[in-house]
Amino acid sequence: MKKRHKPIRVLIVDDSPFIRMSLTKILSADPEIKVIDVARDGKEGILKLQALKPDVVTMDIEMPVMDGLQALEEIMRWQPTPVIILSAVTTEGARQTMKAFEAGAVEVVAKPSGRNGDGLATLARDLILKVKSVAESNLSLLGKREQVRFQFPTETKPDRPAWAGTIRSTAQIPAKRIEVVAIGVSTGGPSALQTVLSKLPADFPVPVVVAQHMPVGFTASLAARLDSLCATRVKEVENGELLQAGTVYIGQAGKQFQFKKSGGQLIADIGENSPITTFYKPSVDVMLMSLAQEVGAGVLGVIMTGMGNDGLNGMKALKKSGGFSIAESEKTCVVYGMPRAVIEAGLVDRIEALSDISRAIIDCVKRR
Repeated sequence: MKKRHKPIRVLIVDDSPFIRMSLTKILSADPEIKVIDVARDGKEGILKLQALKPDVVTMDIEMPVMDGLQALEEIMRWQPTPVIILSAVTTEGARQTMKAFEAGAVEVVAKPSGRNGDGLATLARDLILKVKSVAESNLSLLGKREQVRFQFPTETKPDRPAWAGTIRSTAQIPAKRIEVVAIGVSTGGPSALQTVLSKLPADFPVPVVVAQHMPVGFTASLAARLDSLCATRVKEVENGELLQAGTVYIGQAGKQFQFKKSGGQLIADIGENSPITTFYKPSVDVMLMSLAQEVGAGVLGVIMTGMGNDGLNGMKALKKSGGFSIAESEKTCVVYGMPRAVIEAGLVDRIEALSDISRAIIDCVKRR
């Protein structure tokens, strides 16, 4: 994250006086962040956003007068600004959060369930990190993500989808047969995943595993939403399940996503244990390191939009074991941190715009 010369200017939009006060206190404690104002509902938030032009907005969803989803749509239509959604960790809260991502939100932070110190401490850590991250968002992309329409070819040969691209050189495809595709993503990830996964065919010949940075309680809803939009099956992974072709497995938030191989079959190993110290659960590093050890050259690693450098050490292990790698291009990343880290380290075989990543995946999996 680059050093800023001016504080990040934040507008807080929430109908709860306690949350407004708590967020103001949390963010104002960091010298790189300045809370410029607060608003009690979406309508007031839009008016203050237009007048003050903040760098980042934190937005509640359930509010009177105008809710967060309505306000978010107006913001992305008229004045795109990085928006972090504050959402309750409930089934309905998680569903609403998925709608917020589709409307243009770039991050989510879980609201504490009570006024206990632990909950507020977790909120403070997550919120400060994410405010600093989304402040670097590519504003030209906000609210303008590719709108996916789910019309799949009716007469497509199983070995060559109609929209698969041509290979320009053999260096752009793996030398070994791909057994699993592993995707690592963070800020801007839900929308990016929808764009990529919705273009994979139902008969995709290998399993796809995903480490998406999200608060605990949200990955099941993410998987359910993607499953309703994709030809492949999409589900939140369960511990001990056998990974199947044509299925996308979303790592559980709050747990590490690792693997065991038995009799040539890849099995999910979900739990708290981690070979490295990391803030992220699931961690892209942990996921890729485990695959490098269990599968090696048969792994296709994909790093997409996200803050920080989670995935860098995992990609080093993957490349050392002979795996193949793709990174999202800077021009389509909401936040270029994770792809930048692996690209600058010289660990990437292909760099692709978001709209081309699914085609590149298919090139690598189905053509040798």
